[in-house]
Amino acid sequence: PTEDPLYRIEKLLVRAAPLVDDQESYLGVVEAYKEKADNTAMMAYTSSWGEANPNGGKEVIEEYLDRTKLDVMESEKYLREILGYLGLQPLPPSKNP
Repeated sequence: PTEDPLYRIEKLLVRAAPLVDDQESYLGVVEAYKEKADNTAMMAYTSSWGEANPNGGKEVIEEYLDRTKLDVMESEKYLREILGYLGLQPLPPSKNP
């Protein structure tokens, strides 16, 4: 089990679509978020095995982590857009990482 508060959040976000005026655009952003979040998880997992993989090494791990960071930033952008569709304000950053 995961403790990630956003694990499978896209199911809840799809169920919230009736609350939005432009459902087609909203659902497009939800799908983009899901794709980016899935890719982020995959890249983070892959980076944890970087040195064990063929052609792996610290440089490969750094590359995966850099790509993961970009995906996380894009995921945040999509989540903020989703909050806007729903008329919600973002929460302040967590003080407990």
